[in-house]
Amino acid sequence: MFIGAFVLILILNNSAVRAFKKRTYYLAFAIGFYVLWFLFKLGGMPDFKQAIPSTAIDVFISVAALYVSVEVLLPRYIYKRRYAKFFLLFLSLVLLCGSIIIFSQLALMGSSVFAYQKNISKYQEHFFYWFWSDLVFGSYILVTFISLGGCFIRLAFDRISSERKVEALEKEKLITELAMLKHQINPHFIFNALNTVYYKIEKSNTAARKILEQFSGLLRYQLYDCNAQSVPIGKEIEFLANYIEVQRERTGDRVQITIKGFHDVSGFEISPYLLVPIVENCFKHVSDDRQKNNYISIECGAANNWFWFQAQNSSSTREAEGKGGIGLTNVSKRLELLYPGKHVLKIDDSGEDFKVILQLAYS
Repeated sequence: MFIGAFVLILILNNSAVRAFKKRTYYLAFAIGFYVLWFLFKLGGMPDFKQAIPSTAIDVFISVAALYVSVEVLLPRYIYKRRYAKFFLLFLSLVLLCGSIIIFSQLALMGSSVFAYQKNISKYQEHFFYWFWSDLVFGSYILVTFISLGGCFIRLAFDRISSERKVEALEKEKLITELAMLKHQINPHFIFNALNTVYYKIEKSNTAARKILEQFSGLLRYQLYDCNAQSVPIGKEIEFLANYIEVQRERTGDRVQITIKGFHDVSGFEISPYLLVPIVENCFKHVSDDRQKNNYISIECGAANNWFWFQAQNSSSTREAEGKGGIGLTNVSKRLELLYPGKHVLKIDDSGEDFKVILQLAYS
């Protein structure tokens, strides 16, 4: 039994096997457990034919309890700090599965709990010891040990996985910060220079002054606000709005740009600079064909603790993402690190249109 648990640990720890579905792990464990438990059974049950189904009963019920404990009870209750409910349901599971083993083993022998007195009279102390020690106590202990062992293994590996994700996130953050520092001039110099340029522009030239203000907002967000782990969604949206307006001046009438829902989202925070690469990608790869409708459409909204963001642009021949940009690939990696199990990222490239849809769960 101990060796079987060790085999399960090795299987879970093997990176080459992790891609397989979870049922493969349980199947491998069940096979190993069956072999070891069958050999153990033969020591107290010399009848070879009787030991085969008897072992199957123990293994099948125990692995079923293991699966329910690890895949259902653990994530729903322990991870959500609902400990009392977990232990109550776990105790009920042990009693249920242990009782099923007891009744099944007795039925396999052609007996039942109702024949207890008869068997005691016939076999006396031998049956008493076997019934209470081996069958009753052993069945409940077996289910408890296998289920709790699986829970502890799952907790250990989830903790290791969580620590690795934190390390990867810290590394990703460091790389991003270093990349920004490589291209960063002293921010005070930048803002002073922008202020100088701003006051050099004629007051009547409101369009130029507005663009400069928007550009200052872009720099301020990148240099200061992005240092936090999360920012109000309003700040990220404001940055996007400024970025889009600056790009709108650059593209002119060649590209039709529409945005919707920017003023309808508030009340939650998001990882900074998460949406920007998606919008950058639109402007970088939007088509520039006089014979077609060149467009960029950006929408967002929030409902039922889910935030959704959609960016779509017309395209002709897709080009590889430019070097040095964060890109959609890194956006996907950041989402896996920051929002594991709480996001959906869909990319649809038809050749004529390119669409990115992002959904994030927030509390």
